[in-house]
Amino acid sequence: MAKVFVVDNPYDADVKLFKVNDPYEADLYFYVTKDSYEAQGDEIWFFTDNQYDATVKVFWASESYDADIRVYKVNEKYEAKWNKGNPFVARLG
Repeated sequence: MAKVFVVDNPYDADVKLFKVNDPYEADLYFYVTKDSYEAQGDEIWFFTDNQYDATVKVFWASESYDADIRVYKVNEKYEAKWNKGNPFVARLG
């Protein structure tokens, strides 16, 4: 389950993300849930304010080339999936 904690420093992050506007540029399509129990796999995220509850610490990169994963937020849970191969598959949740 992907319980996500956002850090301010890239050196504190497990993974660096960049949010793209074009879904075809994304490595991962993610969905954000409001309930922690719904978070699952790499694709369905719950953002937590407690870093000790998190399964992954992320940093939002300002440039695509600084990111490990390019992500695109989807509106429906069934749309969330890996779009391209990536070394971080199965490492967020």
